[in-house]
Formats: sequence, structure tokens, C-alpha cells
Amino acid sequence: MTTRILLLLHPTVVTDAHVVESIKSRIAKNHPGEHHIDQQIINRVTQGDVILDNGFYKEIHYINPNEDEYREMPLSLIKLFHDLLSVDGGGSVKGDLPKDQNLDVLMQGFVVEEDGSWSKPEPVTEVVSLKKKKKNNSRDVSGGNYTHVNGGVSVKKMPMFKKLSDQAVAAATATPGLTDTSASNTDEENDNGGMKRKLVETKLTYFSESDNDDEENEEDEEEYINEDELIQDLKTDNLIIPKKCELPNGKRRRKACKDCTCGLKELEELEDSKQQSLQNSILGKMAQSASLEAEKIEARLKQKQGEQIKFKEEDLTEIDFTVKGKTGGCGSCALGDAFRCDGCPYLGLPPFKPGEAITLDGMDEDI
Repeated sequence: MTTRILLLLHPTVVTDAHVVESIKSRIAKNHPGEHHIDQQIINRVTQGDVILDNGFYKEIHYINPNEDEYREMPLSLIKLFHDLLSVDGGGSVKGDLPKDQNLDVLMQGFVVEEDGSWSKPEPVTEVVSLKKKKKNNSRDVSGGNYTHVNGGVSVKKMPMFKKLSDQAVAAATATPGLTDTSASNTDEENDNGGMKRKLVETKLTYFSESDNDDEENEEDEEEYINEDELIQDLKTDNLIIPKKCELPNGKRRRKACKDCTCGLKELEELEDSKQQSLQNSILGKMAQSASLEAEKIEARLKQKQGEQIKFKEEDLTEIDFTVKGKTGGCGSCALGDAFRCDGCPYLGLPPFKPGEAITLDGMDEDI
């Protein structure tokens, strides 16, 4: 019988043909009989590019050159190995297998051998014997309800039921809350009703009296609250005063901490608010004074709008440079604007020669 062997190779092993041939020769030495080796790459099998027949192989050899810590297999691959081995059992998986997945291997149906290989156990058939039930012969004896088991008479009787009377049936089916006045037990019901009423009355009186007593006791025990006592209690309480946030050398911090609990942050906010209010008041006063000055200036301008400017003869006197000894105030009016005074009447005129007659046009228009 030909032994079917599946050789699954890691992609890195296929690149070296000598390694593959040496692996095949080693497998052939271990199987001197008739055998057939199918060579496949593990990636093509797991991705579904190559479909193999289930239960077709007797041995599976997996070659993985990686180290032991990098040989972890998914559960789907372990299950695929189990399905590819023959159904009759006795198949095994050998090669470079992970050593830290024994639990996963056992859960998929393999048995881990001492050499590290995985073997698929042969199916075990067990015969389960079913006991045949014995027939029980039962018959009546002397018209009574007795049961015979294996020819013997049992002592236990069958349950018996008693038929109810018509009165009991009527009482059971009667409408609740309704009574028949013609019945013979009306006196008893009246007596019971009277007793119930008496009990209710006694309970009401008992509870009402107890409530009144409790109210009176509460009024007697009620006391007035004294304010002085409350203040004393408040003073005697142990108040937790937070420690001041100070530096070791006794200096005060310039700025409060982010999560300040000593009150320094509140003091800073109070100082800032005071300074802000002071600045606002000063700015308000300045704005008020500026508005008053502006109003005064506007009033002055309105008063001067109706007035006429009148020049005196001295203001309208022309300077005649033809007359010797007559010069301007600064004596340099003829040189140009760069040498003229601020109030010079020749501002804006070109330079001229000394002694040249100059007339100032436009003075009348300004007047």
C-alpha cells in the first residue's frame, strides 16, 4: 500500500533547492517501502490557492527554518492538519512544530508525543449493551386496587377520591361577599359581625387615645431654641483654618498657585478689582473734564464767528525798499522764505532784490 506523505515548506526554504532535496531524501530513508511525497508551499495551502483532499495523507512534514519563538500557528492551520490526515487514524504531523501550543493541539484532537510530533488517534468503537425492560403483570384481586409485581402482591393501594356533597359544591361555587339569609348559620354570622365591630371600636379608641397622649408628650417636651447657645456651639467647633501659602524664608509669594486653597488667590482678585475700579474712576474724571473743555471751546468759537477782525494802520503799513533805511523786522525778507520770520507778510513770495517795490495782493481779501 502506498504511503501518502505531504511536505509543507516555508517560503524561505523553497529558495534553496539543495535543502529541499536533502529533506526529501531523509524522508525517503525513513520510508523504505512504497511512498509518494506531495510538495506544497504552506502559504498557497492556507490561502486556498491549492486545495488538498481531506483524510488523504498518512504523514505531514512541516519545515520552518525560523526559531522556536516564531513558529506559532493559527488554530485554523492546526485544524487543517487534522483534516488532511487519514480518517482511519494513525497519522502524524512532524517537523518544525511549535512547543508552546500543546493545549491548542489537544483541543483540535491530536495527541502530543514525547518527541514533539502530533499523532491523530485511531477512532475507538465501543459496544453499549442495552438492557431489556421486564414486563410487569398487573391484575385485580378480589375487586380491590392492588398491583402485582413479579407475581407478588404490593401493600400500597391506589389513591381513592371521595365525591363532594351538593352543599359543599354550592358553597365552593357561591359568589364571595354574598350571604344567604335563609341559611341556618345567620346567627353565628351576626355574632361574628358584632364581635368584629366591637374589636374595631376598641382598636379605634385605643389608637386615638395613644395618639393624643403622644401629642401631649411632644408638646411638653418641646423646647425653645436659644440663639446664644447656638453661637457658643459655633465658637467651640473646631474650624479648619488653611495654612498661609508662604515661602520657607518668610517671603510672600508673588502670585497664587494654580490650585490655591489658602485664600491668596481671592486676595489677589480683590486687589485687582480695587485697582481696576480706581483706574475706571480716574479715566471717567478725565473724560468728563475733557468734555467740559470741549464744550467751552465750542462756545468760544460760536461767539467769535459773529465778530469781524479789524487791522490797524500799523498792521497795514507797506515796506518800501526804495527808501533807504526802511527794512523789515529781520532785515532778510528779500532772501526768501528760508530767511523770513513766522509772521513775515512776504511768506510765499519769491526772493527779490533790495529796493524793489513789492505790493502784497490779497490782503484786502483776507480782511
